[in-house]
Amino acid sequence: MIFFFDIDGTLMPFGKDIPASAAEAIHRLRADGHKAFLATGRSPSEVSSKVRSIGFDGAVYSSGAVVEIDGKFVFHRVWTKEEYGLALAYFASRGFPLILQSDSGTYLTEKTKDYWYSLLLEHVGRIVQVPGLQIIDGYPEEIELNKMLYIGGPLELVRSDLAPHLQVVANTVGLAPDMMGEVMLPGITKATGIDEALRALGMDLSESIAIGDGANDVEMVEHAGLGIAMGNSSPDLLAVADYVTDDVEADGLAKAIAYALSRSSRSRT
Repeated sequence: MIFFFDIDGTLMPFGKDIPASAAEAIHRLRADGHKAFLATGRSPSEVSSKVRSIGFDGAVYSSGAVVEIDGKFVFHRVWTKEEYGLALAYFASRGFPLILQSDSGTYLTEKTKDYWYSLLLEHVGRIVQVPGLQIIDGYPEEIELNKMLYIGGPLELVRSDLAPHLQVVANTVGLAPDMMGEVMLPGITKATGIDEALRALGMDLSESIAIGDGANDVEMVEHAGLGIAMGNSSPDLLAVADYVTDDVEADGLAKAIAYALSRSSRSRT
């Protein structure tokens, strides 16, 4: 089997360390011959060494825009110059600050960083630690962009304005949808990332298990052979999950893995 794990709120609580039970469960499933992949909204540069040190066979990054297996990219969909220019012009007209996500780093101005952090502290009570942050004076004319985040809203307005050229989804850092959103290329989700990974590995969708907690996990949890939602998941994810495990801080991930493995064992008998 092949497991796909979201990071924030699934593999580890927001702003806290990875539970020992989660790391140990992943070690055991790999030792038993199963594969473990990350499936995250983070770019490659945003994944910390602590997360990587657990040991993974690959990853779906940037909510499906990048797929890596054994250290090599097997899928990589970056924005065209036209797509990037369209988004820059639109958000400039709205006056919404941007955060630009690429393989090499996450780019934002000092003013945007301060504003983002102030919103997180006020409304969420924590700051999301993002490795690879790069402070810039202005948005670059060219960039190999995987994903864009904006601060402002409301989300439904931005979604309507940018459709069908770009898709807009809720942010996964805990801010309300009228404060922040994420902009993706049409048709790119964690589910399409899973399909690209399975295609490269020659594996079937029925062998996949996806575990997540947030709005950008809905497609993969609904799509995978077995979709599991954490107990702390958003309502829309809970609605599509095949199984709901405990909260991330109550050994929920280890329990999800145990459930998936036990279900597989029963299916073989």
